[in-house]
Parts: sequence; structure tokens; C-alpha cells
Amino acid sequence: MQQRIALRGGRVLTQAGELAPYTLIVEGALIHGLIAAGEPIPSGTRELDVTGCVVAPGFIDTHVHGGVGHNFMEGTAEALAAISRHMVRGGVTACLATTTSAGPSHLVRALANAEAARRRPVDGQVQILGAHLEGPFVNPKFRGAHAEAYVREATRAELDAILAAAGQALKVVTLAPEIPGGMAATRLLAARGIQVSLGHSGASYREARAALAAGVRRGTHLFNAMPPIHHRDPGPVIALLEDAGAFVELIVDGHHIHPSVVRMAVRQAGPDRAVLITDCSDVAGRGDGAFTRWEGTQVTVTNGQARTFSGSLAGSTLRMDQAVANLVNLAGIPLPQALRMASENPARSVGVLDRKGTLGPGKDADIVVLRADHSVAMTLIRGQIAYTSEE
Repeated sequence: MQQRIALRGGRVLTQAGELAPYTLIVEGALIHGLIAAGEPIPSGTRELDVTGCVVAPGFIDTHVHGGVGHNFMEGTAEALAAISRHMVRGGVTACLATTTSAGPSHLVRALANAEAARRRPVDGQVQILGAHLEGPFVNPKFRGAHAEAYVREATRAELDAILAAAGQALKVVTLAPEIPGGMAATRLLAARGIQVSLGHSGASYREARAALAAGVRRGTHLFNAMPPIHHRDPGPVIALLEDAGAFVELIVDGHHIHPSVVRMAVRQAGPDRAVLITDCSDVAGRGDGAFTRWEGTQVTVTNGQARTFSGSLAGSTLRMDQAVANLVNLAGIPLPQALRMASENPARSVGVLDRKGTLGPGKDADIVVLRADHSVAMTLIRGQIAYTSEE
């Protein structure tokens, strides 16, 4: 018999995007449905008292490189388990394993490992939905923490090797459309159903508009590693915000983007296109100090802020529950919208809204329970308790 669980006493984020007092019923790995608060719970049901908490869909991080000393580029079972233990503390139940610029053989191996992890999910671990290829096809002038030695133009031969290795795993590719081969790569990937994301790019407004017309449907960590807005040269940010078909990623850690700019971006993109990400690397969850990342980049973490020795921001150490809290507390975004930006919008952006992203009947029982301060009290992955704050 499948275990039945009732999360009772909290406010549930409904599919209509409202927080309301319901009891959420889970049947095995799936959501059974909602019953009104105070209504009797079916006999034989395990009750979890979540009084005073918010019950929301599990968070989906579509741009995360690793954590606690491990990187998705490793691809080992040990690395995946360690990264999962870190992410569930922030309410993440599914993610895209995100690569970094590296040599061709490393990238092919990482994508093959992501495809294997996608095909064989581990019970109680964050589900790998596929891969996000960030780099190496980026503009060297806007490479950020990507190693310059590995940044290169997009060739058909390497794209074919990447597509062959990735199988069905490749969901998002971040590239700079203005580099040699960038527009051809955009058209090729879009034709294969892969979401092309403009990022680490110095594209002009006109070039960005052309890339959107060619198939770009996303902006990688909007504002970061791209030209700033200028009133006579608006650049890619304005092009992405103007396009109703483009999702935009936001790193809301208080360092990458000023809260007022976050607020403006959310207002311009609307409630359905902004996607919260962490962009965490392997230094996340390790505290302050000096570290060497998987690809050899040396970074210093001070008060949770990761920078290269030259001073550039180097990803983040952000947890997704902290990103939600920052959206609410720093940028003034209503909590239901902030929760959707961490769950429903990412699910829609990578094509898994039919089974994840909202708490609808028959969907995967991926659930996060948040306290009043928006920190995680409990994370469930397909009906299994993957984390409780009492651990």
C-alpha cells in the first residue's frame, strides 16, 4: 500500500497562486489533492502538523553548478548525493545540472553523466531534470569567472558531439549569439527543442533582437555578465525584458542585483517570466575562506559573497529559500509571486509543468514547507521526506 500523508495546519499555495488554509494530501509519490482546513482526514493517514507554515511546490533550480565542495562536472554518485543534501536544505527538489566552460572531453562526459542521472533518479535525492550547458560558447570579454582558456567559438562539430552525448538531457544552453558561430548555434539548438539562453554576452540591442527572432528564449542571470542599460544603447537586457516569450533568470542574493533593479525587472517581465536561480558553485555551503573551484578558479568567500582574486563575482553561495526571502524582504515582491518564481516558472521554462511546479492532483509530491521567516522546515521529494530542520 502507498503511504498517505496529510500536511495539516498550514497555508497552501494553490494552483491559482493564492495562499489559503488547506490540508494537502499526498498519496505515495504523487499529490492526491487538497481538503478544506478542519475537514476530517482519511483514516490511516500520517499527519504532519505544519501549523504556522507555508506549504509550496518544491523549488526548481535551473542554474546551479554544485555545492559543499562538489561540482556537477564530477558526475559521481558521491558528488550528486552531497550536492543534493545541500540543496534540499534550501527547499530544492529538482534542478538542471549546470556545466562550466571546460575542454570538449570534460563537457561530453558531464553531459553523459547528467543524462544517466536523469534516467535513473535516486529516491530522496534532488531530481536531475537534465543539463544546462553554460559556456564555453560565450563572449571572452563577458566571461565572468569562466576560464578564458576554455572559451571558444561554437562549431558544428562540437555541437554535434554535445548533442550526441547529452541524449534527452540537454534543456538549456547559455551562449553569446554575437560570437562566431553563435547565431548558427542558436538556430540549430532551437530547432532541436533546446532552450537557448543569451548570457555572458556583449550583444547589442539589435543583435539581441535578432537572436530572439532566431530562437533565444531565455536570459542567463539577467544584468550579470552583460552590458548595462544605456539610454542610447539599451543592450540585451531591454531586448530580453521586452520579449514576451523570453524567461529571465535572476540571482537575488543582494550582491548581484540591487533590490530596486530586481523589483523593476519583475515588474517588466511580469509574474510568469522571472525565474529565480542560485548559480551556486562548489564553494556554496562551505562558509567564508579561500577556495579553488572544480575548474581551477580561485575564489574568496567573504560574508557569503564569492569573488575571484581579481574582484569579479564568481557565482553565489545562495540557497533558494534565501532567494525567496530576499525577493520578499528586499525587493518587496509578494510571497505568492516569489514562490512561483522558484517553482512554477522554472518548471514551465524547462517543460516539466505537467508534473512539477504546482501542487495539483496527480503531480509529483515535491513539496517545501517554509516557516514564517521563509526558511525551510521540511522538504519532500516525490512523497519522501528528504530534509527536516530538526536533523
